[in-house]
Amino acid sequence: MSTDLPAMEQLRRLNQNLCNAQDPNALSQLARQLARQCEEMDARLMQGLIDIRAAHLGLQAILTLLQRRDEPLLLSSEEAAALLEPVQQRLRQGLSCINRLV
Repeated sequence: MSTDLPAMEQLRRLNQNLCNAQDPNALSQLARQLARQCEEMDARLMQGLIDIRAAHLGLQAILTLLQRRDEPLLLSSEEAAALLEPVQQRLRQGLSCINRLV
């Protein structure tokens, strides 16, 4: 199975091959491939969700910090960008994991 294809497309093709297979040996091999593909998709989805959740928590923490200040917070744009950079990286990683599925 080509790894150039998104995981969902690979899964669709494996399912189609499984439905069309006549040879019992081919059925067994396709079933194993299907199980591996499902495990890989589950791992990618879980990692993507972990990264997106971490980005969400990071944003919540920054917003809480900003909202609970009694005095105006003076941040330069460079400081604000530095504060948000790790959040953006985690969000990008999470979305990348999920995008590879589709």
